[in-house]
Amino acid sequence: MAPTPPSSSSPMASKRGKQYHRLTMEKKAAIIKLVKSGRSQADVGKKFGISKQTVSDFLRNKDKILEAAEKPSGAQKMNASEGVHPKLVDALVVWLNSMIAKRLPVSGCILE
Repeated sequence: MAPTPPSSSSPMASKRGKQYHRLTMEKKAAIIKLVKSGRSQADVGKKFGISKQTVSDFLRNKDKILEAAEKPSGAQKMNASEGVHPKLVDALVVWLNSMIAKRLPVSGCILE
């Protein structure tokens, strides 16, 4: 009889650990504000399903996180990096929004 691949309910699948998930800048800013208001890092971490060390990392980078969360386009981002060409990305977003507002189609051919 041929061996069968492990299913998702097998013991091997349960050894994978916690599910990885990323938080938006908005949620990271909320975490920082909760810690600043007096809640412990461990309590805040439990509330959001992250470790105390992750909360500590957010506090260490709080200036970047709070700055990104305040930007209109930054609150839903997952990281604070601007990318290699931030001005080009900003110009592309403006162009794309104008095309959408004019109800013009945007396809791969146009983007090339």
